[in-house]
Amino acid sequence: MVANREPYSHQRLEDGRIVVARPPSGLVTGIEPLLRECGGTWIAAATGSADRECSDRDGRLRVPTETREYTLQRLWFDPELYERYYSGLSNEGLWPLCHTAHIRPSFRAADWAAYQSINDSFARAAVRETTRNGLVLVQDYHFALVPRLIRHRAPHAVTNLFWHIPWPNAEVFGIFPWKNELLEGMLGADVVGFHTRQYCLNFLDSAQRYLECRVDLEKMSISFRGHQTLVRAYPISVEWPYPSASRAQGRELRQSLGIPDDVHVSVGVDRADYTKGLIERVAAIELMLEQNAALRGRYVHVQLASPTRMHIRKYQELASDLEEAVARVNERFGTAGWAPVLLHMRAFSPEEVRKHYAMADSALVTPLHDGMNLVAKEYVASCSDGDGALVLSTFAGAAKELESALLVNPYDSQETAAAILRAIRMPRQERCARMQAMRDQVATHSIHDWSAKILHDLRAVRDQARRVRPVQPLAGAAVSRFDTHESASFLAEEAAS
Repeated sequence: MVANREPYSHQRLEDGRIVVARPPSGLVTGIEPLLRECGGTWIAAATGSADRECSDRDGRLRVPTETREYTLQRLWFDPELYERYYSGLSNEGLWPLCHTAHIRPSFRAADWAAYQSINDSFARAAVRETTRNGLVLVQDYHFALVPRLIRHRAPHAVTNLFWHIPWPNAEVFGIFPWKNELLEGMLGADVVGFHTRQYCLNFLDSAQRYLECRVDLEKMSISFRGHQTLVRAYPISVEWPYPSASRAQGRELRQSLGIPDDVHVSVGVDRADYTKGLIERVAAIELMLEQNAALRGRYVHVQLASPTRMHIRKYQELASDLEEAVARVNERFGTAGWAPVLLHMRAFSPEEVRKHYAMADSALVTPLHDGMNLVAKEYVASCSDGDGALVLSTFAGAAKELESALLVNPYDSQETAAAILRAIRMPRQERCARMQAMRDQVATHSIHDWSAKILHDLRAVRDQARRVRPVQPLAGAAVSRFDTHESASFLAEEAAS
């Protein structure tokens, strides 16, 4: 497994103690059950201040600490190089490009060079870990070049690239300066996966428009330089049964926050990212309170917003704007004993998040654009008593599956306000019927089903083509990044065996 974010980091506190931290990441939440069930190696960038001293000399350790179910392989990088790859190309370039988030992407040649270098390092690490029958799962937009780099060095490996964020239409993608190189890197994979069929179609259209390749819409495949890549929709999901907190734990949390039992509580759980629609969500709540004076003192929205990428200016501005928006609403409608919006900007453990789900009467999941958004599915899975309401953006991939949610356009404050009001006033019978339909969907399409489908397709590819694949020359400057002697030796060893 190749993923930028490590599932566990070791942090040294000021008092000298070392603690294990979990990142606020939907990708980690979705992917880790697969590793815990199947075993293997998770290759990630080291981020903890005590990561090195808690790993062996090769950067490896078994995790989780209690059960030691799989191996974590940590990689360390020059800080400036990593910053250009991660904050630069990945998050100031590809992230806003793919989310069409009305924020201009930044494309810098130095960032692209760093992206190439980091991808090369991860590919080398993956090749070291893979075996003759190995399957390599590459996660997300940070590693578009890795599949082709792996194919160059280890043609026996069967590789899947799963793109966790939206894929834009071909016209939007066309502004990316290195679009051909990016597509060529992705097409080194045997299977490229997206959350929805629409993202698959956008990707097929992009490849057909910018590369000399053959696209087969019936097979949903792309043939490029003698290699076929399958393009598939795999909507990611959550564990089932879900390890939810109890309603009793939710009531304890409600009491600790000073919220009376008869107050309707909605919850939002997000990273503090401009794609999550947090400012628009607060505006909708403000409008609802303005139009429904009877709700004052009878409704509270609890917003968990985990800080992320705070060294990037747009994220700093978002955090400031969000705090100002919440302060405005609370000052306008709040009283000495009631604040309509409680904003908590810090990292939350999975256990804390589950208690917030258990406390909530409804959940607001209203991103402006999102590949899937596992919070929606987590909330549904957490409602083990079958009661709860979900307000969900039509621009989240989850909306394609959770059709019984109250679907909204998050850019439309009036529509979103009306949906929140409907969630508050919805009769219990309707609320439970909608929730049951969504729970049935999640139960029959869990993370285990997601991983089983991906592994099934990869094994089918492996079984169909157990042979050394031809190595095609790489485009542009990427050629110089390879040790051709190492690659030739690898191929010779494979041929001899």
